[in-house]
Amino acid sequence: MDREKRKGDTPIPDNLEAVLNKAQWRALAGVELLGWELRFVRRKLFQEPVPVLRNRNDNRTGILGEDGKITIQADIKLREREIQARTPPSSNPLVWTR
Repeated sequence: MDREKRKGDTPIPDNLEAVLNKAQWRALAGVELLGWELRFVRRKLFQEPVPVLRNRNDNRTGILGEDGKITIQADIKLREREIQARTPPSSNPLVWTR
């Protein structure tokens, strides 16, 4: 069964600056210069929103943490393509600094 679970919500909310904290908001502008783009924001019930990024240069997928660091995630299932984003695991988060 292929049904939309968001019930009318867009993958990236219109009020993104209200959804992200200050560290995430500042980091997002910087990591975009490095090839990262916001793909969607996970909004699970009773949990903080989780921004999910994709690097357009090497197709890595990562989570933008509350501290503004990107944690590379392996095997994130993307509903839109029904494929798994396979990225090498990393213990070192990427950090955007000025």
